[in-house]
Amino acid sequence: GAAGTLGGAAILASDRRLKYNIKRIGTNKGYPWYSYNLKYDGSAHEGVMADEVPKKYTIDIAGIKAVNYGALLGE
Repeated sequence: GAAGTLGGAAILASDRRLKYNIKRIGTNKGYPWYSYNLKYDGSAHEGVMADEVPKKYTIDIAGIKAVNYGALLGE
């Protein structure tokens, strides 16, 4: 799947290229928050776009940007 762990933190593939039906639904911790579907299985999710958060909260996995939500949201 798109989720993995790094030091127990949730790492979710947040690259805009993996998503469709993207709609801005609000803000979380000052970052734009979206609803979207993932292209590979059509599943519905919510979250940020990796290109809209500071680089220190992202990780590059084989050229796809992912977000460390634990660090980003302070969980």
